[in-house]
Amino acid sequence: MFKTLTFNSIFFIILLTSIVVNAQDVDPTKPLSGTDFLSMSKAQTTPKAELILESIIHGVEVHTAVINGQVLKIGDFIRQYELVAVNNTSVVLRSAEKRLKLSVFSSVVVKSK
Repeated sequence: MFKTLTFNSIFFIILLTSIVVNAQDVDPTKPLSGTDFLSMSKAQTTPKAELILESIIHGVEVHTAVINGQVLKIGDFIRQYELVAVNNTSVVLRSAEKRLKLSVFSSVVVKSK
């Protein structure tokens, strides 16, 4: 019986240690990326080329946006687009050929009639 208890104790300690180590690898404040479950399901339904506005952060004098997991401030580039404006719920991107307006809630909000 002592051997079984020792084996169970060692197994429990190894299991607990692996759970603690895995929990430390996850940053709950990190924006969603391609490895997260929600992002993986979204990636399956949206084309890879699509730009997705994930978050907008308004600081004292610096306004930033998280697009496809990349933190950008006005003047930064993502692909061929430059971030030119950060609004309350949307951002404006501009390239030589195109102007894009991305909204935070465009794919989530459902308008009622």
